[in-house]
Amino acid sequence: MRIDDPVAEWPPLAGRAGINLMAWSATIGPAELALLPQLAELGYACVELPLLAPETVDTGAARRACEAAGLACTASSALPRGASLLDPAERKAGIAFLARCAAAAAECGATILCGPLYTPVGQLPGRPRTPAEWQSCVEGLRAAGDRAAAFGVTLAIEPLNRFETHFLNTLDDAARLLDEVAHPAVALHPDTFHMNIEEKQLSKAIRRAARHIRHIHLSENDRGSLGTGHVDWAGVRDALRTIGYRGWLVAETFSGRIPELAAATAIWRPVVADGWTYARESLDFLRRLDATS
Repeated sequence: MRIDDPVAEWPPLAGRAGINLMAWSATIGPAELALLPQLAELGYACVELPLLAPETVDTGAARRACEAAGLACTASSALPRGASLLDPAERKAGIAFLARCAAAAAECGATILCGPLYTPVGQLPGRPRTPAEWQSCVEGLRAAGDRAAAFGVTLAIEPLNRFETHFLNTLDDAARLLDEVAHPAVALHPDTFHMNIEEKQLSKAIRRAARHIRHIHLSENDRGSLGTGHVDWAGVRDALRTIGYRGWLVAETFSGRIPELAAATAIWRPVVADGWTYARESLDFLRRLDATS
């Protein structure tokens, strides 16, 4: 039975668990694809593929590897410098980049492309967002949504904390933006790491934004293994049950060995021992969280 079957019993969190390959690497090559069988053996049902440079990915090989491992897949990305939807001068480049990512995601077998798909991470002008940036983003997301929909892909946009973007920090703001975008292929992607910084209460924020939520990242307050920090996981679980969320739940951390990610996410020390420790501990925690619901 599909995990998103609306008539089925609410599915366990661990049964919908995915993991982003950025726990190991920001690229998708033979070494990364070789991880998939063991992820499936651990009990993951989904893998998230980082499409930071979609033109470098052998999408056919990625699709075959996911299918061989019995894993569903989603995709994540982030806009490069010079491709911000907030700037009309850069918006065309941003839309084109997102179209390439959506095409690659579809070729890999993914129907969700998630991430901060509105402006490059860490591009901070030192002021609040402007109405002109908001309007430019609305227009850019509508156009990018059209392109993504042609590939059968939904763009799920992720609010980031204030230290990574000035534009979109809370689920309330993201939901208001998506109300204006009003495109069926553009949705919301909450991430508990950013929510832990910006939301007064995670569970209430999830409930208020429920109408737009299509994808979830589970990340601890320090990006360590799930359950080892102070995120209100019981509140998150209960809110997801209340809103009837049946999509993927992707555990996310970043390897400190990836310089580009370290700079963008300000990870200067190891937050997990290694990707496999993170994968095992996080999935074990989700199973315990299921057992206490």
